Amino acid sequence: MRNNFFGLVRKVWQSRHTLFFVNGFLLASLLYFYMEDSYEDQLFRAMAQYVKDKTAKQSSAAEEAVLLESLHLTYHLGHERAGIFSNNEISALKPSLIHPVTYDLMTTNGACGSYSYILSSLLNRLKIPNRIAQMKVNGMYGGHILVEAKTAKGWAVLDGSFDLYFRKPDGNLASFSDVESNWNYYKKQVPGGYNNNYRYEGVRYTNWEKVPVLMPLAKNILYLFIGKERTDGLSFRSLFLRKFHILFVTVGMLYLLLVFSVIRKYIRKNKQAITLYFPVLFSGKRISSVPVNHSIRKRA
Repeated sequence: MRNNFFGLVRKVWQSRHTLFFVNGFLLASLLYFYMEDSYEDQLFRAMAQYVKDKTAKQSSAAEEAVLLESLHLTYHLGHERAGIFSNNEISALKPSLIHPVTYDLMTTNGACGSYSYILSSLLNRLKIPNRIAQMKVNGMYGGHILVEAKTAKGWAVLDGSFDLYFRKPDGNLASFSDVESNWNYYKKQVPGGYNNNYRYEGVRYTNWEKVPVLMPLAKNILYLFIGKERTDGLSFRSLFLRKFHILFVTVGMLYLLLVFSVIRKYIRKNKQAITLYFPVLFSGKRISSVPVNHSIRKRA
């Protein structure tokens, strides 16, 4: 019974109708993912250009000006939309299954997470290294989400939810660890309406326990190759924000595998005819050494 079932499945999979369906499905998926990724990319490129134009003539340090303008833009775009969509959850298929950054940009329904994804995506377009930080709040990681951007003077913490950044006593932008080590000093810089539970009590950049066994194993392997400090500072989430691009590449690879499989099957099935016309494809054999199907030669 089991062999009959798998035989039926194999027969269906190898049928031409199934091949045509899979081919059409993959091509349609590629087109859809390409269009969505292109749309998202153009939006953030436009935002990045706006930041560049806005900071081109500023007298302050160019790097700092770009960071702060990106932060302000993220806050204002999200703040205007939050009042509209915060109490109106959109239960559509695309945000539920894929949750692209364009959804966060439009609705900021993910609260601090949305602001962080928008800001991180914008900094990515500006080619500024950054990482998404999961703050520990009341003993739990992920109670608040923000971004750290890498500058020539070190990391700078940027909280898009409150349009917040911190300055050290020397005037430079402060990192998460700076704020964590002296909260009593930095808490004087928070704006009105700030949630006082966000006291910078701890941070992680990747949830290494999200996938049991595999992710802890990967973490230990990275400890060996790049060290504990660099591993603990890795933020995988900021690397996978362009979800439609990842889907496009993944489906593209599947499609290439399908094409390769079809070509390989065709060659195996028609090896004799192909050898007749392209003998060099098979171990350099000469035509005279290969049995010739005279009916094929006659038709040719």
